[in-house]
Parts: sequence; C-alpha cells; structure tokens
Amino acid sequence: MKPLISFIITYHNEPEALLKACLESVRALRLAGNEAEIIVVDDGSEVRPEGDFLYVHQEQSGLSMARNTGLSHAQGQYIQFVDADDCLIPPVYEAVLEHLRKGLPDLLLFKISNINNVYEMGAAPRKSSGVDFLQNHNLRASACANVFRREILGDLRFQPGLLHEDELFTPQLFLKAKTLLELDAKAYFYRQHSGTITSSMSSEKIQKRLNDIQFILSELKSLDEPVLERRIRQLTVDYLQKTWTLTHSLRELRKRMKELRKEGFLPLPVRSYSLRYFLASLVA
Repeated sequence: MKPLISFIITYHNEPEALLKACLESVRALRLAGNEAEIIVVDDGSEVRPEGDFLYVHQEQSGLSMARNTGLSHAQGQYIQFVDADDCLIPPVYEAVLEHLRKGLPDLLLFKISNINNVYEMGAAPRKSSGVDFLQNHNLRASACANVFRREILGDLRFQPGLLHEDELFTPQLFLKAKTLLELDAKAYFYRQHSGTITSSMSSEKIQKRLNDIQFILSELKSLDEPVLERRIRQLTVDYLQKTWTLTHSLRELRKRMKELRKEGFLPLPVRSYSLRYFLASLVA
C-alpha cells in the first residue's frame, strides 16, 4: 500500500539541530506508520545525518536536483517538500492531513509563517482549480507552501542550476491541478537566517539571481498560457524591484527594463493585483 504522503527533506550542511527539529516536526504528526514516508536527500554534505528515514546521498548538485532526486524515490500519494532548516507546524498541519484524507484534492495550498509557536487557522477552505487560482489570485511560488498529488506531475521537474527555481516549477504545477483546496492556515515555518540561499549578496550571485529570473520570465512566456499572464506580470515587478534593491544602480535598472520592453514584458497593463503592482504599472 502506498503511503499517504512523502515528505522530501532537502539537506546540505545545515546544522544538525535544525535538521533534527525539522524531522521532529514531521514525526509529531498523527500519521500511521504506513501513511508517511520521510526521504532525506543529502546534496553533498560533509557529514551524513543519522536517523530513521530513507537517506539518499548525491554529489552536490543544487536544490533543484535534490528535489528531483527525492521525487524519483517517492512512493506517496502526495508530495510535501520541506527544507532541512525549516519545519512544519504540527498542530496546524494536522488540518492539511485531514483534508487530504477526506477530499483527495490534486493540490492543497496553505500559508507560510516566520513564527513557529503561533497556531493560526482562518476561514473555511476555498475550493477551485489551479487555473482559477492563477487567474484570480496572487501566487506565492514557494514549493514548500503546498502539498500535491504525485500523479499530476507527469514529466514536470525542477530546472537544474536555477536560483528561484520555484518560480518556474510552481505555476506549471498549478496548471496541472484540476482540484485545488486553499486552506487559510499557517502550516509551515520558514526560518530566515544568514545561511539561506536568498541572503547571499555577492556581486556574482546578484547577477545570477537577476539573470535567472529573466530566464524564468522567458520560459513562462514561451508556454503561451493566457492564465499565466497575471503571474508573469507580478514576477516582472518582482524582477524590477530586485534589480534596484540588489544593485542600487539606475544604469542596471534601465538596461534590464530595455530588455523587458524588447521581449514584450513592458509596459505593464494597469491592474489592481496588489498596491505594489498597481504603482509599478503606472511608471514601468
């Protein structure tokens, strides 16, 4: 019998205490022994972690490849990605499991918190489809902010070598979800610290981050899916904002805006997706 859910934990030299806390948050869930599968994918760490889980080691290849490796080993009906320095919030994640058991949606979306000891449950779940959500709501692209049915993946995988890889993967995943359940609950704890990928600010990393977002924009546009227009436009604003906040260079901003105009991403249509988007659309 297949497990209900496979937890794919990607690990690369995180402190042992953080990985332990991550694993404990999964084991604290009220899951029968045959309902859960825990897979730790070690992306070239110097020390092997110990514990009762399926351990898969690979040469350091990056987060995308680590997640793809986890997917190749997963047997669960559902997939939940967890970064080793984050954790689930068990009292809230129990509601996620309850809805999986009852409704079997293709994708269940929940919220991320930067506080680990506050348990928040909101209004009743909202049902829709991935396409409906993309058309009518703002998307947080984190691959850890949802759990999805493994069989809807098909051949979709993470693009190796990318930073911001979730921005390319998640919109395509939503396109595949015929049934989506949006849960107003903060079920995942995201731990911000100086060792996270997004905190690295070397000039080389800044250029790669910006170039990767530009690549993702082009890839999403090439899919020729009208329902992705809202996400593409908002990602364009994110890209412009990151260009300025990371470089503080008008020259760099103007250069990248020129490239966006050439590729048809600018000018932006005026829409009320968010206040930030609305203001940006008036000037970009």
